[in-house]
Amino acid sequence: MAKRDPNKTARNKRVAEIKSQRRILQPLVFEEMKAACGGKYTAEASLNAFIGSKTDDYIKLHDDVIHTPLEYKSKWLSGLKRCRSKALKAGTNHRHVVMYDLITGDHPNFKKYVSLFLESSFLKHYEEHYKQKPKLDESEYWFGNNDDEFGLLVTPRFAADQWENDNSEIRHFKNPYWTIAHVMETGFCYMGEKRVRTFTTIEDYLQFFRDMVRRTKSQYQLDVANRYIDFVSTSDDPLSVPLLIPELRYDPHKKKHQHRLDYLIVNPWTHEKYGFEFSPWSAHGKLKGAGRKMAEYDKDAKENFEKEMKKHKRYWRKYGVSYIIYTDEDLANMDEVWSEMKGHLESSKEPEQLEFALLGEIDGDG
Repeated sequence: MAKRDPNKTARNKRVAEIKSQRRILQPLVFEEMKAACGGKYTAEASLNAFIGSKTDDYIKLHDDVIHTPLEYKSKWLSGLKRCRSKALKAGTNHRHVVMYDLITGDHPNFKKYVSLFLESSFLKHYEEHYKQKPKLDESEYWFGNNDDEFGLLVTPRFAADQWENDNSEIRHFKNPYWTIAHVMETGFCYMGEKRVRTFTTIEDYLQFFRDMVRRTKSQYQLDVANRYIDFVSTSDDPLSVPLLIPELRYDPHKKKHQHRLDYLIVNPWTHEKYGFEFSPWSAHGKLKGAGRKMAEYDKDAKENFEKEMKKHKRYWRKYGVSYIIYTDEDLANMDEVWSEMKGHLESSKEPEQLEFALLGEIDGDG
């Protein structure tokens, strides 16, 4: 049986306490609401909906990282103030205006109720608030060789003959993004087909990964793939290991495919991206043809260099990928290459959560 998280237990306990406190306040709140708004909000459900239904307008729930109940309340109130200002300029008596007037007026029980409601809302969704979510335009990666086209999405759904994310659900994703746990939950989407490649075990996924890399026919990529498989297999927590995404495609949906990046690692918590390209002279620089003039060699060498640099710049501009290119001198020591790559796998540490259990002890709630 999995060990119970004391912080989650403490959060749940506090949420239950807040619910009881709110219900004690409700008769007094209903009286204040009746005087201010007529008989519109005189039931728990309608009162809670009045307070909570506009949270998406007040807080950028997908983008904002929020650490404490106080920070959550401050963002909510700041958003209310902003929306109320817009409503006044538009000349409408919107719910934002009514809410603002209630909070800034003589309604002490309503104010207390709102404060408790927002604290409870933060605690119930804490695991969504404290971690950074991927940007909407960086919530999918397509990868694979010419005959293997797979997509890694967060909340995949098939619509209009293509895969997309259900953007409204991305922030609710429970597992760390872009990890073994991520792919075990979502699988990989087949481009242009309503099919998903799922995995029943981690070993099943690692075999799929190795088979895909093997088809690149690159000894360096396969060397790294084997080391990655060993790394995952011996990890104390393999599900939390970031994915090593092979053959990341640039503009994957275009008919004529341009560039592929050998490997990509995305930090699950900061979403920083690290690209790795193996560029031996034989594959990326060597010029063919005998008896050619030096000017022709120079021209071709320049074109090869420009092609590599264009690829590098495009991945940076589109994905923000910090790009490392390994040349022959580097590739002569694959231990050092892997050590550098492994460092990015090991640096993906979950941010510290609030110690709700211990806070409850010193605040008298333990």
